[in-house]
Amino acid sequence: MKLYQLSFILFFLISGCCKDVIENTYTLNDYDKAIIPYTTSQEQLFRDNNGVEVLALSTPRISTIDARRDGPDSCRITEIEEVRSTLTFSAIDLTLDINVTADVDRAFGINTLTSMDTYYQSSFQLSCKAVVDMPLEAQVTTYSKHDFDFENVFVFQDCSENSSIENIVFSVSRGIEFIAFTDGRYLKLND
Repeated sequence: MKLYQLSFILFFLISGCCKDVIENTYTLNDYDKAIIPYTTSQEQLFRDNNGVEVLALSTPRISTIDARRDGPDSCRITEIEEVRSTLTFSAIDLTLDINVTADVDRAFGINTLTSMDTYYQSSFQLSCKAVVDMPLEAQVTTYSKHDFDFENVFVFQDCSENSSIENIVFSVSRGIEFIAFTDGRYLKLND
């Protein structure tokens, strides 16, 4: 009798109690999928406020589908499409992780990481207050800083308020174009 009960319990542990069901799938539109322009590994040359050139290396954008469960024992799955790339400045020990996701909480963002970090230190968003109902293409703007003018760009703000970076300027055609630091320094992508 005990063997029968043990076999019955073992059967349920192996087979599980339910079958996975995809309840929702959120995908990116064509504009959002192409918003990160880095399609191959590329060297990007920036110039700092002292005229010193700083090299950055981008990774090709990667598109993935993330399957998220409602809870650890849930069989309900939500699929969320995401595109991401990184831009690494090895000379100044800074990596920027750029991502756009169909998740409604965080459509387009940049996170910072240094070689000493095990998790992202700062989170840069287009707005630190959620702007869920506005498509990304409607959020492009103009921006001026240090006598440089940028048009049709996204301007990211530090939402964690613990970064040495004030904001990051990003264009769909060139990627990261400008990084303004809180101490007045900057990096500008060469023309």
